[in-house]
Amino acid sequence: MWQVRVAPCGDFDNHPFQSNHFAVEPLSAAMGAEVVGVRLPELSDEGVESLKQALWKHKMIFLRDQHLTHAEHEEFSARLGPFAVDAYTQGVEGHRDVHPIIKEADEVTPSLFGGGWHTDSPFLPEPPSITFLRQVEGPPYGGDTAWANTALAFKHLSTTYQDMLRPLKVWMSARNNIATQAFLRGEALPFGDPDKFAQGMKGSYHPFVRTHPHTGEPSLYICDTYAAGIEGMTTHEARPIIEWLVQHTTQHAFTCRLRWEPGMVCMWDNAATMHLGPNDYDGFRREMYRTTIAGGAPV
Repeated sequence: MWQVRVAPCGDFDNHPFQSNHFAVEPLSAAMGAEVVGVRLPELSDEGVESLKQALWKHKMIFLRDQHLTHAEHEEFSARLGPFAVDAYTQGVEGHRDVHPIIKEADEVTPSLFGGGWHTDSPFLPEPPSITFLRQVEGPPYGGDTAWANTALAFKHLSTTYQDMLRPLKVWMSARNNIATQAFLRGEALPFGDPDKFAQGMKGSYHPFVRTHPHTGEPSLYICDTYAAGIEGMTTHEARPIIEWLVQHTTQHAFTCRLRWEPGMVCMWDNAATMHLGPNDYDGFRREMYRTTIAGGAPV
C-alpha cells in the first residue's frame, strides 16, 4: 500500500525543558531554544548538568547578553567536557582552544567556511560532540546560522527506509570540501598541517544511523559537505541516497534559524544536527569565536 505524505506532520515535541536553574523558551517546533535568566560563568555544577540535558533535548540552545571573555569562554567550555582537536584553525593567543572565525568588512569571497549544510568534522574517527560559538561583532542583518534536526528527520522516514539505512556506513571525507578543492588548485593548505589534511582526505566510516551517547535517540548522520560515499556502494549508487537524505533533512519543517546579536552565545549537539551559515553579509564585519567538545566514535 502506498503512503502519501505531502509534508511532515505530527511527532513535533519541542516543549521547554524544565530546570530549577534557568528558564527555557523554544525557538521553533522542530528544535532550538533560548535559555534565559542566567549568566553562564555563574552556573553551579548542577546547573551545568541541567544545561546539558536542555541541549540534548532541544539540540541547539542560545543565551543573549553573555559578553564572555576568551577566558570565560574557555573555562565554561571545559565544564562541558574535554576539548576536541580542531581540524581547521589554531586558537587565539593564550587560549589555544578558543578558535576565531572572523570575516572582515572588505573580504569578498564566493564561498564561506561553514557555508554548506554540515556537521562539524565528521571525517575524524571521533568527531566533536558539542560546538560552542559566541559573537563579538556582527552585521546588522545577515550572518544567521540555521540548523536541521537529524533525529526528527530520521523519525519521519518510513520504517522501510529506516531499516534500509540502519546497517549502512557513510564515508565522511573532506575531499569535497571547498577549502580542500581550493588547495588542490594551488591555494593554502586548509587544515594547517599535512597530517590533518591527510586525515581529512582519508576520512572515516560512521553509522548512517547513529545512536545518541546520552539519550539513546537514533538520528541520521548525514552531511551535504562531507558525506562522500556509502561503504560497499559505487558513487552512482550512493550519491542519490545522500542527496535525497540531505534534501529530506533540511526541509523547513525540521529546521530553525538564529539571528545573532553581539554578546550572544550558542551551543549545539553535533550528534543530532546539521548546520550552515550563509555567506550573505558582504560589507559587514563578523567576529565569532568557537570551542568544540570531544566526542567518541559514533555508534
